[in-house]
Amino acid sequence: MSDPGKETNRRKEQRSPSYLGGRLTFSQQNLSADCVVRDQSEGGALLFVDGAERVPDAFDLTIAKTKTAYRVRTRWRRNDALGVEITAQHTGPAAPPDAFEADRIRRLRAENERLRRRLRQLEE
Repeated sequence: MSDPGKETNRRKEQRSPSYLGGRLTFSQQNLSADCVVRDQSEGGALLFVDGAERVPDAFDLTIAKTKTAYRVRTRWRRNDALGVEITAQHTGPAAPPDAFEADRIRRLRAENERLRRRLRQLEE
């Protein structure tokens, strides 16, 4: 199988290399997943996300570092890679980096607590 980043270029716009953290949200903002935005253009992006096969065909993409949010549509998927088309840029402010990071910190703290409990169980 070929490398998703080395596909034949059929794009209307040239993608710029990037390595940005992103967040996919779907199911009326009830579910989310972290991703890495590897290439981006005005009309699309290459995303890497664990479990790409479970990501719906349309979802919201937020990139905290650039403070941008988009509505996107999946054009193709291979393994953990998604090629997406940007269908709309959200007009309101994107989630601020603090909110994005606060959610990540909350999840990491919960995972740390779960691991601490498991260690205590193993030590007994």
